[in-house]
Amino acid sequence: MGGTFLNYRRHDERIGLVRTLYERLVERFGENNVFLDSATIGHGRRYPNQLRRHLGRSDVVVVVVHPGWASELKTDGTDWVHNEIRWALAAGKTIIPLLLEGAKMPRAQELPRSIRELANFQAHRLRDDPGHAALCEKIAAEPQRRAAVGETPARPWAAPLAGLLGAAAFTVPVVAVPASARETAFAAGLFGIIVLVATLIAVSVVLALRKPVNAAEQLAQDLDPSRYYLLVAAPAGTLLVAMTAAIVFSSPVEPGFRPFLVLVTGFAVLYLVFLVIGQYKLEKFREDHWPVRLTEPVKPAPVRRELERLLRRHRSAGDQDRVRWHLRHLENAADVLARDASRTWWSWLTADHFVVLQVGAVWTAGSLGFLTAAALPAMVLWLPATALVVTAGALWGIIAAAYRRQSWVRRNVADEVQIQIQRIQDGSPQPSA
Repeated sequence: MGGTFLNYRRHDERIGLVRTLYERLVERFGENNVFLDSATIGHGRRYPNQLRRHLGRSDVVVVVVHPGWASELKTDGTDWVHNEIRWALAAGKTIIPLLLEGAKMPRAQELPRSIRELANFQAHRLRDDPGHAALCEKIAAEPQRRAAVGETPARPWAAPLAGLLGAAAFTVPVVAVPASARETAFAAGLFGIIVLVATLIAVSVVLALRKPVNAAEQLAQDLDPSRYYLLVAAPAGTLLVAMTAAIVFSSPVEPGFRPFLVLVTGFAVLYLVFLVIGQYKLEKFREDHWPVRLTEPVKPAPVRRELERLLRRHRSAGDQDRVRWHLRHLENAADVLARDASRTWWSWLTADHFVVLQVGAVWTAGSLGFLTAAALPAMVLWLPATALVVTAGALWGIIAAAYRRQSWVRRNVADEVQIQIQRIQDGSPQPSA
């Protein structure tokens, strides 16, 4: 996909070996897919900028290790061998230490702290592979390995933890709330159930409108990061501020409570701003360093955004090696989405929404606990019994609606990816963005 970066220390006795390695890799992978500073950087180019750009595009970094290599490393910022390895480790690149004749793989304690992780990579000995055939095979296998997409991990311990937290959330108000606070406990429990019912209504509406919502999301993914956040995030933030201002300065709000609302809204707006900036920078990075692996476990929205990038790059007749890698990566991601769509609702809930499961267990059990505490002094047991029925119905409705929607979205996005990939492979015309 992105090629191979050669990291070495210049020396008259070793430059011939490095040149031979470079020529062998070029013969196998092509000149555009192998980087050697003396052969690739043109005159007049800024050296550090070119190094970082080519390193960022590479899949594999081959570190040429000669006898005494570790003792020559410097950490003052002037040693490009050290800098390149540090950058490669930070970027999660695959590193292959290539041990020249007489060289040994450095131990962790022999390396600077900033690149100590290098000691964990499997070395490749030149004497065992004089023609570099095995090294070429390792490098050739890397794009296929990086294109693979991991399965969504299961969390079998999520259910017991939710049960423990729920039991604690129910027990605490029943034991700790005094009889004099019965009205407060009733209000707290009722509020909790109202929130659950409101959530059920919201999730049900989203499920009912899943097709138009999906169409809107498809349209939004075709926008570049700047236009997307200008057209989507900016209006949403403005609406939030306007609604809060209307609530704060309306007559039902007590004057003493207004500063608190302003403070909470200010923090919410700041959080939204930083969230938007972070997401924008992430999308900009993925655009500038295309193609980039999807974050695991894969979700439908990022897969759809990467599909749009793939279609644009394919239409622009860019680097076809990168297009092929991205195509294979998205095909694997679509397979994972399709398998995830077939999971049981319990597997989906514990794997994808671990935090929501724990918070939901605490919220629901706590609401029932407060209502039980309110009912105990007068033994009005029909109250918690009714609340239990309503809560159970609301919870089941929320889970069922959310499960159906995510399953539909995953299948839909997986089908989109497979259809577009088939069109690319068949050479069919692509729909314009």
